[in-house]
Amino acid sequence: MSFAYSESARAVRAALGAVLRQRREAAHRTLTEVATEAGLSPAHLSEVERGRKEVSTERLLAVAHALGTPPAEIYAELARLLGADSGRPAWPDDPPVKLRLATAGLPMEALRSLADFSAYLAMSNPPPKARPRIGFEMRG
Repeated sequence: MSFAYSESARAVRAALGAVLRQRREAAHRTLTEVATEAGLSPAHLSEVERGRKEVSTERLLAVAHALGTPPAEIYAELARLLGADSGRPAWPDDPPVKLRLATAGLPMEALRSLADFSAYLAMSNPPPKARPRIGFEMRG
């Protein structure tokens, strides 16, 4: 069975981390609170949320419990992010999460080139300066 390039282990880790971070932030919980309750170090949970470390099933269940979320909901959201519903990835609305998922499979050299090119574009095409407004402002 062949897989799309986006279905790398790195992309799955990034998507799972994004789901966990979104759930934690939606619950208005800090990284330290959730990690402590789940029996993890905050540094380890941070690495999981950024897609840099694997998480065992036991630890994932502990994090889900700490978040008050059924594990099935986490897996269902992961499946949606990976495109299980439509046959193609359903990108999240959050730009940083979208960027993490889009770049998860790129080698470090490609990421550096992309960052250098982005910096070049930003410097060579600065945003237009705001023009001063002339006139009266209506207040209601």
